[in-house]
Amino acid sequence: MLKELLWEIKEAPYLSKMSLAEKLEQPLALIEDGLARLVQMGYLKEDSGVFDCELPCKKCPYAAACGKVPIKTVALTKKGEKVLAAE
Repeated sequence: MLKELLWEIKEAPYLSKMSLAEKLEQPLALIEDGLARLVQMGYLKEDSGVFDCELPCKKCPYAAACGKVPIKTVALTKKGEKVLAAE
């Protein structure tokens, strides 16, 4: 299933965990675990976006315009691309 996750991430411009779970017909928890494992193994890299803010929201001048919900993204690493190219 880990390779299936890699393929789906490679082929789609955008995927949510829920859409991955539906497409692969697997429980969401299994998808989350698979993504975490792929990050640990170095096949995916995770990006937290610009939400590395150290200011509490109440003191932030951008709080009104902020989404306040961090969106984590993942992308294939060179190692991930290499394993898919070997197939």
